[in-house]
Amino acid sequence: MSKNKLQFTNSFLSGLIILAAYFVLNAQNCLETTPLTAMTVSNSICKVSIDSASSQINFSIDTNNTLCDNTPQDSAISSDAQENEFQQDLNTLFSNDFNAEDTFAWSTSRINSGHFEPKDWNDTARLSLIDSLQGKSYVHPFKNIVTSNFGQRGVMWHYGIDLRLAKGDTVRAAFDGVVRVKQYDRRGYGTVVVVRHANGLETIYGHLSKTDLLPFSKVKAGDMIGLGGNTGRSTGSHLHFEIRYYGQPFDPNLIIDFENYTLKSDTLTLTKANFDYLIELAKTKWHTIRKGETLGHIAMHYRTSVAKLCCLNKISRKTILRPGKKIIVYTAKRTDNKLTLQTRSADSES
Repeated sequence: MSKNKLQFTNSFLSGLIILAAYFVLNAQNCLETTPLTAMTVSNSICKVSIDSASSQINFSIDTNNTLCDNTPQDSAISSDAQENEFQQDLNTLFSNDFNAEDTFAWSTSRINSGHFEPKDWNDTARLSLIDSLQGKSYVHPFKNIVTSNFGQRGVMWHYGIDLRLAKGDTVRAAFDGVVRVKQYDRRGYGTVVVVRHANGLETIYGHLSKTDLLPFSKVKAGDMIGLGGNTGRSTGSHLHFEIRYYGQPFDPNLIIDFENYTLKSDTLTLTKANFDYLIELAKTKWHTIRKGETLGHIAMHYRTSVAKLCCLNKISRKTILRPGKKIIVYTAKRTDNKLTLQTRSADSES
């Protein structure tokens, strides 16, 4: 081997050793927080993972990974270092006319990427929605009547507002923000767009027929989200519109006047009371039907009545029970002609 080739080989190997040492040091620092760390290398993502049991170090380069596609696993937030780095990347991506969007549980592939626990939250959140000095405004997503409101619908809970529209009608962004998710959910939302706004808010636009937006697209209030449609689990053309705070849906009627297509206030105030329904819904009990079971067997097991099971599940005593299907044995229900929640368990009722 020539002297020049030998020098080149040594330099190359030295560089690899230094690079490997850098990865090892950074990966070791992450052992107590997360099993994966990443840093941007040109247009690729160089990833390092460590098996804490065997201390084996694995390196990989994902050339298909897009900028800042930091999908959380198990709806968990990454380490503080990764979160700060990603927040800086997101802030750099957009100009100063956009407020910094929160990167809480950021995922470009999961509609429900993470949420806070209402039972553990005792704060009051006051969020500025309209500010002429900051250029913050509101535009109604689509001006038409409400066909289904937020609240209990049948045996399930409806987490948004349905607005009547025709296929092809233009749906618009309610607030300034950044697209987090654009996907097709055949069992639910259909073609859906999720937009992340400042202060932990997100809006969801479901059952669209078409959208040209992609994750990380920036939108201003009034920009076109897509065209209305009837995709996913839907029985007719309409817009399913949700507002969430750190992953938890709340009643849009709290802040939006759907008759006049305006906000009720420039500021949104949220407390634990706005999410109490989720605490009650968490108490919902389901039973998976087994072969040979009858409503009488199930009612006896849960110390309730066949009549109550039929009422909860909108079925009759003659309904055929199919093994593997689920029925509700306790859930929220309507009382006094209002959308309220049952707080007494089925066990305590006569």
